[in-house]
Amino acid sequence: MKSISKSRLLDIAFIIFIIVLILVPSVRVPVVSTLQRGLLFTGIFNADSETVEDTESFSYKLRVQDTTGAYINIADLRGQVLFINIWATWCPPCMAEMPEIAKLYNELGNEVAFLMLSVDKDRMKAKEWVAKQQYPVPVYFLEQLSPELAYEAIPTTWIIDQEGKIVFRHSGMAQYNTSDFRDFLRSL
Repeated sequence: MKSISKSRLLDIAFIIFIIVLILVPSVRVPVVSTLQRGLLFTGIFNADSETVEDTESFSYKLRVQDTTGAYINIADLRGQVLFINIWATWCPPCMAEMPEIAKLYNELGNEVAFLMLSVDKDRMKAKEWVAKQQYPVPVYFLEQLSPELAYEAIPTTWIIDQEGKIVFRHSGMAQYNTSDFRDFLRSL
């Protein structure tokens, strides 16, 4: 019987790791989101330079529930700057950007209304994940989406200014917790 070399064992272990990474979501999502979180810190994915060219009005026709099941009237938030983010626990880019969004919320949560809209089918999973991570962001569940907030990918983020204009939209992960983006939010 032949003995297997250390390099061959490493090759086999690497192949098994890749197979597990591909087939097991509970392993894949945290691993991929951690790698993507590292990419956010490179500055390549900073969101501070993107704004909507032709601003459109936000209709406030958004129906959401909070984690207790109560419906929230988004129209009550007129006159406030809104940070709206569509996310899910099964989405690695969503998980990658969430820690920095939580830090942004800690700094600007009194100045900006954060609507972190989970599209998870299992609402309890989203609620428990945010609690486990100790993210202070308020989680809501989407019941009905405003037509102007149609999205093709998650995460997608919009910023609505105090006059109700959509002034920012970004699809895909981004680094929002930058001094430029904080200044942008404060200027609204």
